[in-house]
Amino acid sequence: MRILVNNAATTPRRRKETPEGIERQFATNVLGYYWMMAAFRDHLIASAPARVVSVASYWAGGLDLGDLQFHRRPYDNDTAYQQSKQADRMLNVAFAERLGDAGVTVNACHPGDVVSTLSRNLGFGGHETPDQAATTPAWLATEASGARETGEYYEHQRAVPCRFGADREAVEVLVRACEAYG
Repeated sequence: MRILVNNAATTPRRRKETPEGIERQFATNVLGYYWMMAAFRDHLIASAPARVVSVASYWAGGLDLGDLQFHRRPYDNDTAYQQSKQADRMLNVAFAERLGDAGVTVNACHPGDVVSTLSRNLGFGGHETPDQAATTPAWLATEASGARETGEYYEHQRAVPCRFGADREAVEVLVRACEAYG
């Protein structure tokens, strides 16, 4: 069985761009996940049953599909982070639909509030150890639940309703936006 774990995030306090000119949080937190799932799609299907686990967050929302890179809005790292994690949860639903019939489950989760540079940049500081934060992603990657369910969002090893995937039109707009970056 093959497992892809998407676990990357950044929260620069000021708007920064990659060398390709893409706003850094969007590039890392959203496009990174999209590109990994797209790049490994055929490999995951060929090695099914397979799993994708995307580390997202309960700290999600405020996605502006018309301004994914903060060209129009003033950049705020907290707003950019919440937007990116909403997008991750939406991509989770999109890829679950695209890969589910091929024997690949795709689920997202909140890892917990780990003490990290990321949480400090957002003003939280965190209170969990890295081992505690790894519990739900590792559980989805290795336990039976991660093989049975797809398109779900988990917190503390429990499926939690996620409203972000319900707007199918918005999910497809996001996917098309990600596709445009190659």
